[in-house]
Order: sequence, then structure tokens, then C-alpha cells
Amino acid sequence: MEFMNTHWLRQPANLILIGPTGVGKTHVATGLCHDAIMKEKHTLFLSLFDLNAKMARAKSMYSFVDYYSRTPVLCIDELGYTLPNKEQADCLFQIVSKRSETGTTIITTNLIPSQWGKVFDSVTASAILDRLSMNGTFLTFDGRSYRNRQ
Repeated sequence: MEFMNTHWLRQPANLILIGPTGVGKTHVATGLCHDAIMKEKHTLFLSLFDLNAKMARAKSMYSFVDYYSRTPVLCIDELGYTLPNKEQADCLFQIVSKRSETGTTIITTNLIPSQWGKVFDSVTASAILDRLSMNGTFLTFDGRSYRNRQ
């Protein structure tokens, strides 16, 4: 809730939600995206799997990167559940890098930053984390899955 009281829709802000499956990361990210839409901000929410699939079908990688770089609010859900290939990882870096001073990026992941080398090569992981750290907040969720509660 504290994040919502910042100027995250007027100034670039990055939010990385980290935690195990089922603790509410996607729920919080969806709520933030809903808030942005209600405040008339163009917002895109998609999983890394879907982003990679769209990337594979893109006719121009430059246009693809440009489109996702210019969106005021971009949420990439489920980083860590699929492994991008080298080209996809490089493309994601370009998107995050170009957005770092212009838009808000929200990422949900089950991996702590030191484990991002499992998804990307160590150089790309370090570069992406460096860009996300700028104007960035890392929140760690803990607890049991809400899906297993009765």
C-alpha cells in the first residue's frame, strides 16, 4: 500500500515482487495495474511466457522493443517459470533498460535476485537487476500459499 502512495504513475518506478507460489504477488501486481488503468494510464500485464511468445511472432524486434519500452506501466508476471533463450533475454534487457527512466515496471518472481542467473546468463541478469534497482523497490512475500488454505 505504501508503494501506491508514491508518484509511481508520474515518475518511473520499478517494483519487484518476490516470493514462493501462491503468496499474492500476482494479486498485488494485478491490483496495481487495475489502479493504473482506472487512472487512465496505458498498462500491459503479461507473463514472461506470453512476452516470449509475442517476441517470437514479432515481425520487427525494434518495433517490439519500442512498443513495450514506451508503455507507461508494464507488468511481467512469473519471471522464473520459463527460461528465455539468449535472444529473448537480450530483448527483455533492452525493454527494461529503455524503460528504466521513462516508465513503471512491475515484475513478479519466485526467485531472489541472486538466483536470476538461473533464468538469464549472469551478465544479463546483473544488467537487468541494475536497471530495475534504479528507482526500484524489492518486496519479499513470505508465507504459505493462499491456494492451499481452506
